[in-house]
Amino acid sequence: MKIAVYGASGHVGTFAVRELRERGIDTVVVGRDAARLAGFDTEIRVAAADDHAALVAAFGDVDAVISTLPDYTGTGEGVLRAAIAAGAHYVDVAGEQLFVRKVFDEYGPLAEAAGVTLATATTEAGIFGDLLAHVGAARLGGADEIVLSHVALPGGEGSRGSMRTVLRNLDVFAGGGLSWSEDRFQTGPTPRRGEFLLPDATEPIAVRKFPQPSVVTIPRHTRAASVEGVLAESIFEVIGTITEADLAAAPETPSAPAAYSMVVDIRHDGQLLRGIGSGPDAYRNSAQLAVEVAARIVAGAGTPGAQSPAELFEPVDFLDALARFGMSWTLA
Repeated sequence: MKIAVYGASGHVGTFAVRELRERGIDTVVVGRDAARLAGFDTEIRVAAADDHAALVAAFGDVDAVISTLPDYTGTGEGVLRAAIAAGAHYVDVAGEQLFVRKVFDEYGPLAEAAGVTLATATTEAGIFGDLLAHVGAARLGGADEIVLSHVALPGGEGSRGSMRTVLRNLDVFAGGGLSWSEDRFQTGPTPRRGEFLLPDATEPIAVRKFPQPSVVTIPRHTRAASVEGVLAESIFEVIGTITEADLAAAPETPSAPAAYSMVVDIRHDGQLLRGIGSGPDAYRNSAQLAVEVAARIVAGAGTPGAQSPAELFEPVDFLDALARFGMSWTLA
């Protein structure tokens, strides 16, 4: 098994390479800057994200590509397109909802024809959101409403890559992105519910609609009348003040782990199940998830085309397997 990591010198990419090496998987690091890759004790290949020929050559003999770019909206398609052309399976840690939808709508058919599998939004939010929604709806016998919210726990710190994603997608964030209702994707900034009760809280907080990537994947396998993401209104006030100067000053490598909880509320016939997936560090866990998913796909999981987590794996089995990464889940 040979797996390439594109963007290996970034924060998440470094964790992905470390996880691959600890598993004894033959690893290739790929990026546009040879100097930034020089510190890796593994094979190095140089290719810019917009150089199709160089990327295809770099991916030509690998079984899978893990893309750990900080900004998929601007540069993600080049790596994705090249992986398909090279006949390599593809996994990414994208959080941008519109990019995730494009993977399914535009690149899924191309991957199916090429005989490769695409797994996008392989992050703590994407994995927990998708799988907990699936398991919860199955236990309730259906879903009238699914609401997802990512909660960053106190003490953590974001990376420069995360801030870059925010800056490049401010319009989408402000507009609320996509939600699912009436059997189709809808747009608009207003959530169905303007309040959300955080774990262990006694009073709900004000929230706004937010483009969670799982909104795109959940309707592929779970019939639900409504699916939407929300985020604390106070976070939007901070997001709206971020500037290019803030981006330049942000740490490329955070000084503290970004602990989190992904909360998924599933309602059906007056009943509520709340799923919570938690972990010690969103960045490290996303890298570990990407490696886990890529290794399983190379070993035979999934079918050609773009697939959501619940389509690739048996949800409870996969969720339970995440304990090795310090990740846990509940549904009650």
